[in-house]
Amino acid sequence: MNRITSAEAALLMPTAPRNVEAERIEAIIAEARQARDAALAARITGFFHSLRAALTAIRTRRETIEQLRALSDRELADIGLTRGNITATAAAATPLPANDTADTRHAA
Repeated sequence: MNRITSAEAALLMPTAPRNVEAERIEAIIAEARQARDAALAARITGFFHSLRAALTAIRTRRETIEQLRALSDRELADIGLTRGNITATAAAATPLPANDTADTRHAA
């Protein structure tokens, strides 16, 4: 007496008809996940670019202040500065980046 294994029985069972609607929904979900992942990657990349720009501006400002402080009072007077306005002058010369993307964000 030959018995059929459960794996062989599964092969003999008729296959379920394709559910076109379910496949379409799965495709839409997959596309939405890809779009979400791309948007998240773009936001993370943008954050790090903004962070790098801010750190570069801060470093440049600090170097400018150090260079101006290294000058004598006479040299500062020659370029129209005093020791009291070195920081303000450096800040005006190297502004920090603003959040320029605030007006481009939209609600989901």
